[in-house]
Amino acid sequence: MLQCVRGMCTEMAIAGLGYDITGARAWLYDLDPATVAGTTRSRNVVVPLCRVHADRITVPVGWEFEDRRMPAPDPVAPPPSEPPAPLFESRSRPEPSESSESPQAVESEPAPPSLLERAFRAAPARSQ
Repeated sequence: MLQCVRGMCTEMAIAGLGYDITGARAWLYDLDPATVAGTTRSRNVVVPLCRVHADRITVPVGWEFEDRRMPAPDPVAPPPSEPPAPLFESRSRPEPSESSESPQAVESEPAPPSLLERAFRAAPARSQ
């Protein structure tokens, strides 16, 4: 296969660009092995383009453009046979036991000071 002729593009060509300057016409067509066989860039028989560049092609104002490529088939996804398994299993919250601390006792304990609070406490007071 041929490589796309657009600068810095490394994709393989899937379409050819043909044009007629005197008739102000341009067209795109599908490249197949029979079209590409024996064709080189130096002969300028075909202007090979990858899918991205072929889809973006524009012609000069006043020119006629015809896209002769076959439409791309829609991707067909097989129907799911069964729903996918969940990534994580749901867990239920454990029942509180009578021996555990009550929620009121946990809330009454003061939270440890944050790193920022400790830094400000340790800093000397500024006099103004």
